[in-house]
Amino acid sequence: MKYAIKFRLDIKKNVYVSKRTVNTEPYYQISAIITINKNQTIHYYTGYSAQKTAWFGSTTEASNGDGNRTYGIHKNNYAKHKSSLVLYSVVNKKLDLLASRLAILSNEREAITRDELIEILDKEIGKKRKVVETEISQPTINSDDANQLWALGELFYMDKSVSLGRQKTRMNAIHHFKNFEIYRKRGITFAQSNMRLMTEFQIYLVQDEGQLNDNKKSKSHHTRKKGRNTIAKILTTIKYFYKWCRVQYGVDDMGNVADYKVPSERYGDPVTLTLEEKRRLIEIDLDDECLEYTRDMFYFQCSIGCRVSDFFKLKYENLIYDNGHWCIRYRPNKTKESSGLDCRIPLSPKALAILEKHHKVDVHPKMPLFDFPKYSQTYNDNLKRVFEKAGIDRVVVTYNAYDEAEYKPLYELAKSKFARSSFIDTLVGQGVGDNIIATMSGHTAGSRAFHRYHNSLKNKQQNEAVTLLD
Repeated sequence: MKYAIKFRLDIKKNVYVSKRTVNTEPYYQISAIITINKNQTIHYYTGYSAQKTAWFGSTTEASNGDGNRTYGIHKNNYAKHKSSLVLYSVVNKKLDLLASRLAILSNEREAITRDELIEILDKEIGKKRKVVETEISQPTINSDDANQLWALGELFYMDKSVSLGRQKTRMNAIHHFKNFEIYRKRGITFAQSNMRLMTEFQIYLVQDEGQLNDNKKSKSHHTRKKGRNTIAKILTTIKYFYKWCRVQYGVDDMGNVADYKVPSERYGDPVTLTLEEKRRLIEIDLDDECLEYTRDMFYFQCSIGCRVSDFFKLKYENLIYDNGHWCIRYRPNKTKESSGLDCRIPLSPKALAILEKHHKVDVHPKMPLFDFPKYSQTYNDNLKRVFEKAGIDRVVVTYNAYDEAEYKPLYELAKSKFARSSFIDTLVGQGVGDNIIATMSGHTAGSRAFHRYHNSLKNKQQNEAVTLLD
C-alpha cells in the first residue's frame, strides 16, 4: 500500500475559543489528509487543535496562510506559547505517531478500506466511537528492538485516557530514561531490561547532572540535582511503563522490572494555619481589590478543603441545598476512578458570607463560583502578599528536595495547598472521625497523605505536653 499524509489547520470551520487558557485567540481543528494508492483521499480529524500563530510560526504567515502546512505545530515557536508548551509537544508527538502508524500499515497491508483505516487511527489517537465493528490488530513487538521500546514509550505518555498532568509526568520520566540510554551509550530493549538496569538508572538519577553534562551527546541534560521524591516518582513511572506495556501490548517483563523496589518518598509535616491566623486573615482590612478577592477565595477554600485543581473547577451547580444546609458537592478528579464518590461539605456561616459577598446576578449553573481564570495564575503569589500584610510571619521548618531543613516565615511559603491542610488539620484536632473527614476531603482509604496529618497533630500535642513538665 502506498500512502501520503499531510496535516492541515482547518481555519475556515470548527473555530472555538480554548477552555485551557485565558488567551482569547481561537483554536482550530487539526486534520490529516491521507491519500491511499493515489486514488483514495481521506480527511481525518485528529482530535487536536492549535492556534494560527503556533501552527504557522508567525502572525504574518498565519494571516496569509490557507491552513496547509507540510507538518505539525511550528516547533520553534514555543517561546510565544509558554503556557501551552507541554500541550503542543504532545500534539507534535501524536502527529508523528499517526504518520509512523501509516508507515507500518503500508508495509503490512496491500489495501485497506476507509472504515478500517479510521478505526485504526481512532485507536492510535484514543478516540472512542459508539460502534466498533472491526477488531484492531496489535503490532508485533520485537523485544530486541530499542526503537520499539521508545515507540511504546511515546504511546505511554500520549495516552489520552489520563489527564494532561499525568501525561506530563509520564513524558518527563520517559525523557530521563532516554537520556540514560544516551549516557550509557547502549540501547535499551525489553530483553535487556532487568533489575540491574533499574539500579543503574537510579544511580544515574542520583548523580549531580552537572557532572553528566560532560557527555556532549545529550543536549537535554538538566543541570539541577534531583531530590529524593523526584527520583522516586520517575522510577515509579518507569516501573508502571513496563506493566503498561505488558497489559496493553503483551510485552513479557522477563527482567521483572515491575517488581523493582523504589525508595520511599519522604515528606515533612504539612504546614497548616491556626484558628487565630485564619481569623487574622479574614479580619484584616486590605486596600487592594485583587488581594481582597484572593483572601476571600483562600478562606473559602479553607472552609471546604478541596484540592486547588478541583477548586478552580467549582461552578454554581456544585452549590446545593441539602438537609437544611447549603453545601458544596463535587467529585474529586484525582480519586474519581478509584472511589467514584462525591464529596459533600456543609458551608460555614463565614463561607456563606463570602459567597454572598461575591454573588453574581442571574447566575447560570455552569458559571464558576469565583473569577478563577483571572486569578488562577497569580493565586499563590497574591497569597504571599496577603499573608505578609496580615502579619502571619510564624517561622516554620520545612525540608527541601534534598532533605535539608529550611526555616522561613510562613508568608514566604504561602500557597493554596495550605487551605486543604488547614481544613483537615482543624477537623482532626477537633476529634472528627477519619471516615467523616475523608468524605469531605476526598482522601481514599489508607491514604499516606491523610496519615501525615495525624503525625502532624501528634507532634503538636507533644509540644504542648512538654510544658506540663515545668
